[in-house]
Amino acid sequence: MFHIKICGIRLKSDIDAIEAAGGDAVGLNFFPKSIRYLDPQSASTGELAIYAQKRGLTRVGVFVNESAERIGSISEKKWIDVIQLHGDETLGDAKALAAIRLPILRAIKLPAGPIGVNQIDSRIRPWTEAGFGVLLDVDAGPAHGGSGTALDWDSLGRWSKANEDTSWTLAGGLRPDNVAEAINVTGAKSVDVASGVESPRGKKSATLISEFCRNANP
Repeated sequence: MFHIKICGIRLKSDIDAIEAAGGDAVGLNFFPKSIRYLDPQSASTGELAIYAQKRGLTRVGVFVNESAERIGSISEKKWIDVIQLHGDETLGDAKALAAIRLPILRAIKLPAGPIGVNQIDSRIRPWTEAGFGVLLDVDAGPAHGGSGTALDWDSLGRWSKANEDTSWTLAGGLRPDNVAEAINVTGAKSVDVASGVESPRGKKSATLISEFCRNANP
C-alpha cells in the first residue's frame, strides 16, 4: 500500500518535506480530539489534500469511531485514497464502508510489552482474511495513537517470520534513530510515524522527516 507514511500533516511545507525525503504517503487526521486534527469543513484541508495528490503521495484519511456517513462525506470530496480506522471499529463497521470503494487500513492496537505470536495472530487474522490492510500500533487508550510508545519488536519479529505473506504496517514509537532497527528486527516493509518526526509536538520537522525516510529505506 505504501512504504513510508508521515501521519498528521497540517501544512503544505510538510508535504514538500515528505516528497523531497522520499516518503510516499501522508496521513490526514480527522479525529477531532487530536492535536493533528484537520477540519473537513475547512477549505484549507481540501487544498492540503489536493496538494498532496499533485505531489504523487497516497492520502490516508485517519478516522476514530466515525460514522459511515461522515467518512463517506469526506471521501466524496476526493480528498483521500485510503481509509484508516484507528478507533474501536468492528469488522461490521468496516464492511459497512464497502460502498465507498476505497481500501481500508485497520489499526490493530497491541500492548507495549512482549506478546505471543498466537495472540498477535488472533487479533490480526480476522481483518486480513476479510481483505483489509492492517497497521500495528501501541494501545494508547483514549488518545488512540500518537503516544510515541513502541511495540515489542522481538514479538512482532517472531510473528512476522511465521506470517511472511501477510502485508502490514509498523507504527508506534518510531523515530529517525530507531526506525532502521525496528525494520530489521520486525521485518516490516511499511512504516508509519507521527510524533517521531515532530519538534515541538504537533509540528512536523523537515529535518526529522528527511532523517526518518533516509533511515527507513534499505
